[in-house]
Amino acid sequence: MQNWQLKTTSNINQMLRVKKNINSTEKISNKNLVIVKHHFHIADDIMFPDPACLAFFTSFEQNHLKVLEEENRLLLVAVDIFEGEMKFYIYCNDAQKCIYDCISYLKSNPLYQASFEIYNQDEFKTYNKLLAI
Repeated sequence: MQNWQLKTTSNINQMLRVKKNINSTEKISNKNLVIVKHHFHIADDIMFPDPACLAFFTSFEQNHLKVLEEENRLLLVAVDIFEGEMKFYIYCNDAQKCIYDCISYLKSNPLYQASFEIYNQDEFKTYNKLLAI
């Protein structure tokens, strides 16, 4: 079982959740990092997404990414919500396949557009930085 840890950050408007105790070498050998990013409209002083946006991306995580993770196709290691941007940190063997898999779900609701960043051979450096916060 993998546990999530809510990290304490220096900004009250940030919610960073990082997975603890991952056994990355069993699932991911190439260690490519894909970051799925969604820019949301900030409607209040708290700077968090509206409930519909949170519901869509919670569904994306629980009903899509979790299934792909169980099939050893990717490994979700962190979710960061910070001042108008939501990021999903995903390690995978094939970045292009990971992006196509994500797009297959994300296109179900055009209101929530996403962009992608790819870091080839990240070797879990980014994950370790997030874990150290």
